[in-house]
Amino acid sequence: MEYQNNNENYDNRNRRKSKEKKREYYRAVCIVLCLLIAVTAFGIVNLIRGGKEIPIPGKKVTQNNEAYSLVNGEQNEAVSPSLDSAENPLSVNITAANAIVINADTNETLYQKKGTDKIAPASTAKMITALTVLDYCSPNDEMRVGAEIELMHDDSSRAWLMQGDTLTVRQLLVALMLPSGNDAAYTLAVNTGKKIAGDKGLSNAQSIDVFMDKVNQKAKSLGAENSNFVVPDGYDADGQYTTAYDLAVIAKACLDDPCISEIVASYSSYERWPNGRKVTYQNTNELLNPDSQYYRPEVIGLKTGTSSLGGACIISAAVINGNTYICAVMGSTENDRFQDSVDIIDAIKSQ
Repeated sequence: MEYQNNNENYDNRNRRKSKEKKREYYRAVCIVLCLLIAVTAFGIVNLIRGGKEIPIPGKKVTQNNEAYSLVNGEQNEAVSPSLDSAENPLSVNITAANAIVINADTNETLYQKKGTDKIAPASTAKMITALTVLDYCSPNDEMRVGAEIELMHDDSSRAWLMQGDTLTVRQLLVALMLPSGNDAAYTLAVNTGKKIAGDKGLSNAQSIDVFMDKVNQKAKSLGAENSNFVVPDGYDADGQYTTAYDLAVIAKACLDDPCISEIVASYSSYERWPNGRKVTYQNTNELLNPDSQYYRPEVIGLKTGTSSLGGACIISAAVINGNTYICAVMGSTENDRFQDSVDIIDAIKSQ
């Protein structure tokens, strides 16, 4: 009897050992499977992240700091500076918060400082407004100033248009780009919006919506992928943003347009409007003012801007040793924006 009990105890011990071995085996299998699942999931996540941007034939993609420029090779040749290098070929010290300097002929980036950060455009947005208008209107077309000029803010820069004035599109572009008239921006936007829609009965608000849709389409077609423009004058608005990079892209398109490039290169312009008014406008760009300490004869434009969110800024262009350079200086002060630009121009000349 004792012998039988011993056998039973022995069998029980064997069964327990067998169960423990099975449990250890299953535990090991589970651990291996979990590791395999984790590795597979990690690989899939990395694959998704790495494959977010798929190259498209005929297009170039520039990626930096989550900013992308998608440029159709069949469209206007857009600026495609590489911002990957930590080193700036151009040695210059500026106070502006954001900046970029490019050679418009070679698309080489000479300098950049937070060039792809989202910022408020202020009146530099008027560059894309001008380009969009000329997609649908001839410089010789005439427009009548209406109640749309009341849409601008009280503290806006203005060209002192009056309801009932009649101007050509070119004259309105002069009023837009030299004294930085927000009133001119609204007159151009409303009249062009109605023309695009083919409906003169549209309200001013509806016309502006139509126009701004085309503005953003135009910006993206040029390669300004990280911008969203809400109002035609660039006044601070919710959801409105751009980058120094995008503004350089837009500036290059302005230089390529014969009407705009002629206007922005002028410091002063005398105009006689179709309704008989005579006006003389002076450019807000001190780099073009022969009497200014910031004057540089190489400068050929382009556009200033000032707003609460954007600070004082300027998009300038200069021809130096046969090459055209575009400089975007954003988030500066009234005088420092010009000094920064002068320092950049002088640094390019000394290379």
